[in-house]
Amino acid sequence: MLAVVFAASVLAISPASVTAAIVSSTPAQTFLAIGGSGAWWPNHAFNFPEAVRQNISTLLFSQSGLGLSSYRFNVGGGGVGVATPAHAPQTFYVSPGVYNFSADPQGMYFLQAAAAHGVPSFTAFVNSAPPGLTSNGASCGGSFVSGTGEAFGEYLADVVAHLRSLNINVDFVSPMNEPDDAFGTPGTCTQEGMQVAADQRAEVINGVFNALENRGLSTSVGILADEAWSGSLATSELPTWLPSVEDKVAAIAHHIYDFPSDASYASFVDSVKSVAPGKATWMSDICCSLGTGTGTGRGYTQGFDPTIDNALMFSGIMFQSLVLANEPVYDFWTLVSASIGCSPLNDATCFTPNSVGWNDGLIYLDPDYATNNNFNLYIAKHFWTFKHFGNFIKPGSVRMPLEGPDVRQWMMAVSTPSTYNVILMNPNTTDSTLTLSFPDTVCPVSAFRTSGTEDFATVAKANKVPAGAFLLPLKSMSLTTYTFDRAAC
Repeated sequence: MLAVVFAASVLAISPASVTAAIVSSTPAQTFLAIGGSGAWWPNHAFNFPEAVRQNISTLLFSQSGLGLSSYRFNVGGGGVGVATPAHAPQTFYVSPGVYNFSADPQGMYFLQAAAAHGVPSFTAFVNSAPPGLTSNGASCGGSFVSGTGEAFGEYLADVVAHLRSLNINVDFVSPMNEPDDAFGTPGTCTQEGMQVAADQRAEVINGVFNALENRGLSTSVGILADEAWSGSLATSELPTWLPSVEDKVAAIAHHIYDFPSDASYASFVDSVKSVAPGKATWMSDICCSLGTGTGTGRGYTQGFDPTIDNALMFSGIMFQSLVLANEPVYDFWTLVSASIGCSPLNDATCFTPNSVGWNDGLIYLDPDYATNNNFNLYIAKHFWTFKHFGNFIKPGSVRMPLEGPDVRQWMMAVSTPSTYNVILMNPNTTDSTLTLSFPDTVCPVSAFRTSGTEDFATVAKANKVPAGAFLLPLKSMSLTTYTFDRAAC
């Protein structure tokens, strides 16, 4: 029997008033995917019993779980010089043109599980090139070597071609990750990393693009760049290299470990548009912040909080990306983590806020599983709030902006040809009600809510009022999705 432990509730802050909104008939962005990363945690989870591995896969990839529509596969660099074993994925690379595709069974297991569950989109992403292609012969602490772009590109294109031959739809490749950072000194690095100077990035893009083109993949596999750790850093560096390879880049993937204000986030998006008109920005990596449901206290920091308060804070970051920045893709970081900060097997208080764990996962594992054989899964509130986005924002769905003086950034309507899914957050300590009007005829059919005491619980559907609008109750400290058919009842 697999035990699942749920996080407790934490209440905070003051009430807010929300009264009315109208769903616009003018579409905003078309969504491509909601997903997350397969980095590192497979090295832990692969050691679990097969039934637990299957359960993890179901929780992440099936519609009964998160229903993810994208998955980022970490193409390992071999882990040479990485001091944290779980952060040292094996590499397929042996030598130029020679590969061991039996390497990394841990990562491949969950990659193939995602494909088997029907996840439609995959990104092959790199933290570091293999040691044979870095400046110091290690998987961290070194840098990309100028003049090796073609060799690096051929390696990545060969990996992509191999994965596609296994019916895994790798449709994007990301050849660098936070390229301003080499991530330490070999022997003490906590993860793989390869520095790629701004004036080297065009060579990397050209090398990957040419290799994809030579294999007939350049029209079916897009290149993401440059996975900068902050919008402000990307703003300063993109103009120096992106214009020369803009036509070879599918989208500008970025992280936001500076946890920007709304104004800073919007400024970053505008700066990308000025450098590369027509290229969308994608959120590809975020984790690891404390803070409250209204967004106060955000910032990269150690600390573990599996409660609704922190889960709503991360939901607010998702709304910032999807509503403020109009981004079509949102990927979380590691999805599964062993960074609780304690062993929960014999400690009833373990799965509660502490200062030594990390908010880097949605599902948690006992860090001492190898010695105590605790193979239970611990589900944070973040999992259940993320499920609202994964279940109801699907590829091809469209955001319809909400209009009116009472509209908040943490409200969104997602349209398909047959439904509206209205995702609403109330991060305040008092209940409220939203009166919502639609531009066409609709029929309320269902509603689901996550709060301090509920995990994606079925609740009453919206009620119609005589004027033709609908009443949508918003419980305090909660995230609720109301679904409507685009037809008469």
